[in-house]
Order: sequence, then C-alpha cells, then structure tokens
Amino acid sequence: EEDPSRPDEKNLIKLEVAADKEPSQYSPSAGMTMNGKPATVKLDLGGSVWIVGNIEGETLTMIKMRLTGGKEAFVMAKRNNNKFSDACSDQKTFTEACFKGEVPKQDLSGPGKKPLAKLEISADKEPSQFSPSAG
Repeated sequence: EEDPSRPDEKNLIKLEVAADKEPSQYSPSAGMTMNGKPATVKLDLGGSVWIVGNIEGETLTMIKMRLTGGKEAFVMAKRNNNKFSDACSDQKTFTEACFKGEVPKQDLSGPGKKPLAKLEISADKEPSQFSPSAG
C-alpha cells in the first residue's frame, strides 16, 4: 500500500536553478543615525544584514544588524574600536574585517543612563534579493 506522505520517487523532477545574488532587500537610507549622527560607513553583507558605523571622537562605533523593515532592525552585534585603521573610516575601503574591537558593556546602572548606541533606523526597500540568471 502507498504512503500518501511519501511521493513516488519516479515522479520527482530534478530542477536546476541559476540565480544571481542581488543586494539586500533593505538598505540603510541616508537618514539613518547612530547617537544622533549620520552613519558614515555602511557595508551590505547580504540577506538585509548590514554593518553601519560612525566615528565619535577617537572611536569607531559599529553595529551589525538585520534590517527587517523600513524602521525595524534586529541588532546582532556591536563593536567600539579606538585603534581602527584609516581604511575603516572611509566608505570606499570599509570591509567586514573592520568589524572588530571592544564589545560594549550594557549600562544597567539605572534609568536615564546613556544607552550603548541610540540607533534611529531608516531603511529603503530594494528590489528582490535574487534574480534569474542570464545563463
């Protein structure tokens, strides 16, 4: 007797899909700020995961996050780096290797204390993340 939960393997079709990876579905807009200042470096890691950062004083503050909507994100990790290279302060040369440094400690000392990083999210919706390949 046939098991309806298991399809007949003779009817399976091998399907090969060629697709090109496109930029993330959401990207930080020009209005995104960290601690009230514009994010000056942005790196698309794919899948709407971004590293954004800015320099405050002698410290490069960075946040790795997954943008989930126009004003929503899931923060994955944070770093403060006060020994960053010049390449990490320039959008043209900022890479994932720049995302290093001290993991900021959460300030649990009470209400009214300064948060780790105040992030004002503003994202733009981009075209689909995958597109049919020409080949």
